[in-house]
Amino acid sequence: MKILVLTTSYPAFSGDASGNFIHSLLKSLKARGHELRVIVPGRAGCTGWRQVDGIDVLHLRYALTDRGHMLTSVPGGIPEAMRRSKLAMLNLPAMVGCFSAAAAKYAKWADVIYANWLGAAVAGGIAKMFRNKPMVVTLRGDDAYLIHDRPLWRRAGRWVFRRCAAITAVSQKMVPLMQPVVPTEKLPIIVPTFGVDTNLFYPNVQKSDGSSTNGIFIGNISRAKGVDVLLNALSKCEGQWRFTFVGAGPDLDETKSLAASLKIENRIDFIGQKSINEIPQFMRQADFLALSSRSEGRPNVVMEALASGLAVVATDVGSTAELVADGRGLLVKPDDVEGLAEALNRIITNPSLRRELGNNAANYIRSNNITWDRTAEEFEEIFRKAVAGIQ
Repeated sequence: MKILVLTTSYPAFSGDASGNFIHSLLKSLKARGHELRVIVPGRAGCTGWRQVDGIDVLHLRYALTDRGHMLTSVPGGIPEAMRRSKLAMLNLPAMVGCFSAAAAKYAKWADVIYANWLGAAVAGGIAKMFRNKPMVVTLRGDDAYLIHDRPLWRRAGRWVFRRCAAITAVSQKMVPLMQPVVPTEKLPIIVPTFGVDTNLFYPNVQKSDGSSTNGIFIGNISRAKGVDVLLNALSKCEGQWRFTFVGAGPDLDETKSLAASLKIENRIDFIGQKSINEIPQFMRQADFLALSSRSEGRPNVVMEALASGLAVVATDVGSTAELVADGRGLLVKPDDVEGLAEALNRIITNPSLRRELGNNAANYIRSNNITWDRTAEEFEEIFRKAVAGIQ
């Protein structure tokens, strides 16, 4: 099957963390014999065709200069860029136009269009008007909440969904948010199994309790991820602990300053952005993952932590509760410094609790076969039905 993939985030090279969860699915689909082409808006210094792990990717030029690609060159993606700069928003019409034109051009080659996030799905919907190819859409988080909360996004969602052969979401919690704008009950919202690379992420069976408990955060260092709340909570924690931030982001300098003002900078390590191939080792060196986000879709970093056998402390946003249910982690309310500090203290000071949660997490991934191969198998069936006209 020939699959044209549209997305607003994708790796520029092997090991790049941007949109790596989509890349993982595509690698598994390629291994099953499917042909793939990916179109993604380019970044500063990264435009044109290239191969990433044997997959053809067009990093689409939508501006005359590298600086003009600011919409897709900010850590945190297009939503973060639009929040940060009104100037970046001026590039949106050009990006949508170029994206749609490229989608229409290459859809002629494809059997099916697979669009990730609502923005890419708009380009896919326009391409479908010219090529009449079936389209499958996956919504991944903020887009579902925006469809529910904002009239403009709701109209865009309704327009896209009318042109879909299948609609998928990354969590059950997103389904009722999307359902009011799905045009017919005959088109169900499918929630496939979204996997994790268990060849990269697995428990450190040789790890023993050390003199210090090591926590880790991996992701975009921004207010949306609640890093300010996390640092304030850590400042209230007892016992011997260290904490590592892996990632970059628009609020990195402010976060470092906050750590200093809280007088915990000697316990905090900021090690910058790391490749997806390096992250598993940092996971295996840690004792727990903390994620204090104010909003999420289905955080892949939590899945990777579960597969690595880590205890997880996370805020109850998006589908996080689905992932850390049944004794796989501790949940707290967003923006609750005291509640987060209490949960972190339980993890830091109780080695047996950490081991119990970590063992439950690793067993959940293994016993349910939550892998990208399983995801590819499920999407293969979704694509087959879309091409055959079966809902």
